[in-house]
Amino acid sequence: MLNFKPAVRAAASKVLRVTLPIASAVLCLWLLTRSIQLPSIGELTSLMSQIPILNWLGAAFATLVSFWSLGRYDSVAHRHLDTGLDGPRARLAGMAAIGFSQTAGFGIFTGTFARWRLLPGLSPVQAAQLTALTGLTFMAALAVICAVALVAWSPFPYAIPVGLFLMLGCGLACAATFVFPTLKIGQHVFRWPSFTAMSALTFWAIVDVTAAGAALWLLLPPDSGIALTTLLPAYFMALGLAIISSSPGGTGPLELTLVSLLSGYEAASVLAGLFAFRIVYYLVPVAISSIFLTRPALLGGTSPKPDMLDEIGARKEAAHRIPFGRPRSETAVIRQNGGHVQSFGLNQLALLDTPQISVAFFDPISGYAQETFAPLRHYARSRNAAACFYKCSPRVALAARKSGWRVLRIAADAIIDPISFSESGSDKRQLRRKLRHAEKSGIQVRPAAGTLPIAQLAQVDRNWHAAHGIAHGTTMGQFEAGYIQGQRVFLAWKNNTIIGFASFHVADQEWCLDLIRMGPDAPDGTGHAMIRAAIEAAKSEDVPRLSLAAVPDHRFAHRVERGLRRFKACFAPTWQPLYIAAPNWGHLTLSLAELIRLVHRPLPVQPAAEWQPADLAPEHDSDAAATIGKTGGDIHNKDEENEIVFMRRA
Repeated sequence: MLNFKPAVRAAASKVLRVTLPIASAVLCLWLLTRSIQLPSIGELTSLMSQIPILNWLGAAFATLVSFWSLGRYDSVAHRHLDTGLDGPRARLAGMAAIGFSQTAGFGIFTGTFARWRLLPGLSPVQAAQLTALTGLTFMAALAVICAVALVAWSPFPYAIPVGLFLMLGCGLACAATFVFPTLKIGQHVFRWPSFTAMSALTFWAIVDVTAAGAALWLLLPPDSGIALTTLLPAYFMALGLAIISSSPGGTGPLELTLVSLLSGYEAASVLAGLFAFRIVYYLVPVAISSIFLTRPALLGGTSPKPDMLDEIGARKEAAHRIPFGRPRSETAVIRQNGGHVQSFGLNQLALLDTPQISVAFFDPISGYAQETFAPLRHYARSRNAAACFYKCSPRVALAARKSGWRVLRIAADAIIDPISFSESGSDKRQLRRKLRHAEKSGIQVRPAAGTLPIAQLAQVDRNWHAAHGIAHGTTMGQFEAGYIQGQRVFLAWKNNTIIGFASFHVADQEWCLDLIRMGPDAPDGTGHAMIRAAIEAAKSEDVPRLSLAAVPDHRFAHRVERGLRRFKACFAPTWQPLYIAAPNWGHLTLSLAELIRLVHRPLPVQPAAEWQPADLAPEHDSDAAATIGKTGGDIHNKDEENEIVFMRRA
């Protein structure tokens, strides 16, 4: 027997979606007639005739500002969904779609149709996603606006507690989207807008509703007596109810709510102003939108203009193609954390895109740092993210500061010269004591040769986790077979059993400590012995620089990682300051918060592909290329050297 229940339920759902908006409009209009004496058409016409012509022109200009901001709103949504269509035509299409859908009603359907019709290359699914995203985020932004308006103007009793409650709810929701940036429903994963996108969407929403409210206020009869500060919060709330109702033009909910909230004023004046407002803000835009829907070619070309990234030749390469000839070996952490090699012209960065930021790790892989600041910021903006350099050297930090970026010292890198390293001297007294302990315990440290004993290393890693908990990630490596096989590994043996290992990122001019794992039964000094073995191996291969990686170095650094700093200090390294740089303090703060979240709540370990170094050296002359390889591409003079020294002391 055929089961008709699903088909019946689907049909009923479609009927409800069509009838409920109309029913809400009818119900609100009926309630309005029951609460006030409706003015006649003659009264409304007489009141509207009193509106000065300058007010009509001012309302038209305010309407233009409102729709212009809505076009910008659509632009942010295009970047979030990565449609690749962000540009003048997309903004005009957004304006036309909203002008059509706000009057026709049934916003999700009419808005989707209009965007799909006006933007060639936008699929029906993308159009629906775009419409849903703009609608939901606009309601969220409007809730924030209403909350501020309630607290600031208190248009009715208990408005302030209600506004504070809304603010608290919105704040908690934003915090939740930061901690949990994605939402999984069944097989579908949805990404919340970034804080950068939320800020932009809220700003454009404020411009939109304030301009629209100003247009309404200008079209009120001159003797209405309603102040702008009184009208705006009432309009914001009425607009929210009108959007929720999806009734054509918000008819019914908009009138009922405004008349109710402005009950101390003449209802005829309010309705006359609303009638004029509907002509300017609804009737004229829907007429213009209909013309564009009939002839979409009037919006202009279908291809967005080439932007900065197109002009300089930006491209991505997989993380496993990171070149061996690079100034900082630690940039290979992108092989595991989902990063990639990003090229801006002849300049390459080790870049990681997260829900909130686009972060370049350390110094440029090759090229000139000062040539990457503008394109990196543009690249981040194209995905509604903040831009930053993380753990960059003083030279790159200085270049960033000269480019107007904000710079903050955050860490210190422990640097050793393997070629000149010696265990003698009073500053290495603690190191010698640790090494003697390891030697007496029968510890032997040898470089891993041939195929790594992955099973045994994994067991050591599990033992380490059992003793220390979850490892930090994202900016630091985590144990994974494919990842560690692209590193230099040193094994600590005792009684023919591996009790610890240390792994190092390697490049042509530098090694950098990444993982150091020991079981709870490893004798004192095991870690020191593994580092010493790595220093000796680096010396035998004429590697001029070995990094023990960074430790926190900021105002509160003395409270964290004290044991790690003591461990590295045993080798008496040279401490090189490292910085975070971002275009402004807002980007820098957001970048720090996002990096802290990702370090302490890393994503699941991603299997690393086999490392296949690619020669990405820029096509400069040989002398310039050599300079780039050693300095990260920052040509500097004596004055810059002096300023770098000053930054190190700061």
